[in-house]
Amino acid sequence: MPLCLTFIDLKKVFDSVETEAVIEALGNQGVPTQYTRMLCELYDSFTTRISQFDGGYLHHLRFADDILLITPNIEQEERMPAEFDNACGKISLRLNLTKTMFMKNGLVPDAPFTLNGTNVSECSSYVYQGREVNMMDDLAPELCRRKRAAWGAFKNIEGVVKKTKNVCLRVHLFDTAVLPALTYASETWTLRKQDDRAFSVAHRALERTMLGSSLYTQVQKEIRSSKLRQRTKIRDAVVYARKVQVGRTHYAI
Repeated sequence: MPLCLTFIDLKKVFDSVETEAVIEALGNQGVPTQYTRMLCELYDSFTTRISQFDGGYLHHLRFADDILLITPNIEQEERMPAEFDNACGKISLRLNLTKTMFMKNGLVPDAPFTLNGTNVSECSSYVYQGREVNMMDDLAPELCRRKRAAWGAFKNIEGVVKKTKNVCLRVHLFDTAVLPALTYASETWTLRKQDDRAFSVAHRALERTMLGSSLYTQVQKEIRSSKLRQRTKIRDAVVYARKVQVGRTHYAI
């Protein structure tokens, strides 16, 4: 089906506010504790599940100021942002047209996309809510991003996990810092066998580094990966990624 996606960016909007800061601010303003306690309970173990909207297609996604408009053609793609821009103007918000972008699939004819007299840039991929999306539904670029994020997370805890002899602490640090970085947004993935392998290879490399080992040493000493896993006791990334997909609703772009 024809599909256009417009990624809206707003000027001067703050959407990264720590929950603790919100609760503290409410307390300072004299908000009754039963309300702040209720908010804390809502945030605790909070999850989101997307389902069909009255049996129809999704037409937009909104997360704070990260807004995605979904339409079947350029004409509607121009109309919806214009209406949104007018509504934003009433509350002193403005669209950042230099960062607002759109993408379309091959079923949508080429046509200029303008908003307030400014051409909106077309892109082949876009990072939305921390997940790189593209019209080809190609997972490879996102897996590369996840690998880089996992290595970055590992660097932050590398000194501790290599020095500590406390296995429980090491497992806890790895599974709470590195695993989430590696599997972020995995509930939206469609993993093929080759993706499973690439994902597992990246996870094993992190595991070896945590043990101060290398692939060369592992092969030379004929150490099976399962033996390393028995030593580290960390969770399997592929199994974890597939587990979080259970019960999800998948929308193929």
